[in-house]
Amino acid sequence: MPVVPSWIVNQRQIAAAVQKAAKALAPDVVRIRYKMAPDAIGEDAIFFRVLLSDRATREDKLFETTQRIKHKILDIVNPREKYGLEAYFTYRSVSEQAELKEAAWE
Repeated sequence: MPVVPSWIVNQRQIAAAVQKAAKALAPDVVRIRYKMAPDAIGEDAIFFRVLLSDRATREDKLFETTQRIKHKILDIVNPREKYGLEAYFTYRSVSEQAELKEAAWE
């Protein structure tokens, strides 16, 4: 019998947790998108794309802001403990997205 990764079974729970995290992190976080796929070494992973307000990406606060956001998402979604997923994060500002217009970030 094939083993089904837990993240496939629990996609609704993951979506609800990501939405909860985004609400908790507003107004710095405009939205969070994600994709579940194998990482570079073939392990199950979740890749978060976090769209930040321009204010949240000020250079003097960017590291602190991204660390706070990362820890909050990990705390609420808990991908490793609940679903066996390694988490990866990418951040972009609203201004960057307006210029790049990548559909995956919308």
